Amino acid sequence: MATIKWQLQNENIADDAVVAELCRELNILPATAKLLWKRGYRTTQSAREFIRKEDGIFHDPYLMKDMDKAVERVILAQRKKEKVMIFGDYDVDGVTSVSVLYLYLRSIGINCDYHIPSRTGEGYGISKCAVDNIADDGYSLMISVDTGITAFDEIEYAKSIGLETIVTDHHECHVRIPDAVAVVNPKRHDCTYPFKELAGVGVVFKFITAIEMNRVSDISDALSTVCNEYSDLVATGTIADVMPLYDENRLIVSMGLKKLELDTRVGMKTLLEKAGVIQDDKAVRVTSSTIGYSIAPRINAAGRLSEASIAVELMLSTDEKKANELAELLCDINVQRKDEENAIAKEAAEMINGDYDFANNPVIVLAKENWHHGVIGIVASRLTDKYGHPTILVSFDEDGMGKGSGRSVKGLNLVEALSCCSDVLEKFGGHELAAGLSVEKKNFDEFKRRINEYAVKQLGTENTEKICTVDLVLDENEINERQADELYLLEPYGTGNPPPVFVLCDAQINEITGIGFNKHCRISLKKNSKFFSAVLFGHSPDSLEFSKGDTVDAVFSLEINEYRKHRNLQLNLKHILLNRKYIADIERWEELYTDIKNGAHYKHDDNIFPSRPEFASLYTYIKRKSNSKAADFSRRELLCEVALRGENSGVKLDFMLDVFEEMKLLSVKRNNGEFDKVYNITVKFVRGKVNLDKSLILKNLRSKQEKV
Repeated sequence: MATIKWQLQNENIADDAVVAELCRELNILPATAKLLWKRGYRTTQSAREFIRKEDGIFHDPYLMKDMDKAVERVILAQRKKEKVMIFGDYDVDGVTSVSVLYLYLRSIGINCDYHIPSRTGEGYGISKCAVDNIADDGYSLMISVDTGITAFDEIEYAKSIGLETIVTDHHECHVRIPDAVAVVNPKRHDCTYPFKELAGVGVVFKFITAIEMNRVSDISDALSTVCNEYSDLVATGTIADVMPLYDENRLIVSMGLKKLELDTRVGMKTLLEKAGVIQDDKAVRVTSSTIGYSIAPRINAAGRLSEASIAVELMLSTDEKKANELAELLCDINVQRKDEENAIAKEAAEMINGDYDFANNPVIVLAKENWHHGVIGIVASRLTDKYGHPTILVSFDEDGMGKGSGRSVKGLNLVEALSCCSDVLEKFGGHELAAGLSVEKKNFDEFKRRINEYAVKQLGTENTEKICTVDLVLDENEINERQADELYLLEPYGTGNPPPVFVLCDAQINEITGIGFNKHCRISLKKNSKFFSAVLFGHSPDSLEFSKGDTVDAVFSLEINEYRKHRNLQLNLKHILLNRKYIADIERWEELYTDIKNGAHYKHDDNIFPSRPEFASLYTYIKRKSNSKAADFSRRELLCEVALRGENSGVKLDFMLDVFEEMKLLSVKRNNGEFDKVYNITVKFVRGKVNLDKSLILKNLRSKQEKV
């Protein structure tokens, strides 16, 4: 298991003079100024430009290799009234790419349609079967969006049967490129376009801007038209594909989010309403988080469990009734996706159980028949986050062929790890932290052995330590509504400009209540007479290893929760961590406990020898809660509920449990939990009274006590 600790993202202390100047000139709070300083905006001018979204420019689309050829071919198709097929991918980037290009080409009079392959039927990318069908239906030009850069054979085949192709893509390229009319991809090795991090829909945005420039001969007019019409869809795809939000992407997303707030197309507005973002037709603030957590999962669900064309039709819809039906369908599919995901996650967790040997098997590799291919990647990501270990999930079909999806951690390049197992895999691909693979069932055990053998060499056999990075430590007086509102100045957030993460140290847990049918928790935190409402998603109250009264470090993002015209300050918890004093206590307790067991003496003032009332209280609590069954207890729970006090209370607790075991009152297994030691305790049936004075452990413990 991984232990979690927090550390500052950038431990350089912000220059007080610069921070003061930023506060004065921009009328912002010190925490906001420190965030700007830490992100490299250390002058009033650069910080103001960043806040106003004036720190980037749109580049000339014709700087992109083959853009002129692509535009020329589309204009020819327009003039000759050719039928054009748009070929896309089934994720959000693919759906928005298809939607934008379809809407634009239709707006300039081109007869076009679109095709997105089925994930389960056709699989990813262009296939020869799809090419045949497109050619047979009378299409003479195919334009790929968010795909196609490695479809060498398929595009060559299309050419051989008279179907010409324009490729627009943003994925990594080989030196070889497809033999197409034009290949528009900023990551081409021979492309000098100054910004390489466009999403697939970003490349489409540049493509239609170039076409519009050809039509109106003015880049500013062309850019204005394209942004006004399509920036919402371009922003959605860019955010969902986790592209870095700087340069052109920051401008695109900023404009797109504003369009979503003020001038939303029918399909997007309906989806925002169904997702609960728009309530009672009230205008809302739409952020990158709105897209990432509310909109993108619903669009993605269509391609994962059904057909991505449902999402495209919603984006294209101008009829409110039809849009309402499609949005409801997407939400229903998303619920199904969640159910599938949760069911697989539960089964995977049961396979791992408490005895999983992480030391010798640092990569969690699990398999089962007929897990849904569309969601195993999400579950692998959840397990990696939970356990802090790389995870690969494989789903086998009835023929014994398995398709797998993996997620990794820093320190283990997943593609390199899979390369060392290539002879037992059918195929694999991806990048450092995420990859897909195919493996036959007969080779699965050998694959599992080999990848863990490789991982042990890379990661070692020690428990991993997961670091949670934070931007700033806030004191209780800095957490307020004005600060939460000011954070919107730094939007849009995403890769390259992540949402700020804060930590409140030494906060006391005042109350824990379940919300959302106990799927989540609302936690009241207290620090020096100030109370804060916090939410921890994905954890029920019963699953927590901390309790009311514990002192913790709360890692959180800060926001204003708006619901039914009410505004409330809310801490969205990322982690609840033991405060650093308690961590130091744990290390000291373990060392002292071991030393005394090995013969060391201790002082009477150390308060280690337990009293009879403490024994009685501990036994009564364990017996009452366990109800004659094995039950888990965290160390802090027992210390708090039994009221064991003192600097060495943890040492006393361990010796008390040792005595109960020796006298056959309990059976105790000690495990390392996510936060602290966990005791799995079974109460044993004993006839008559037990005299603890006969305990050899207790007698030995008394003998080690040095008298005052």
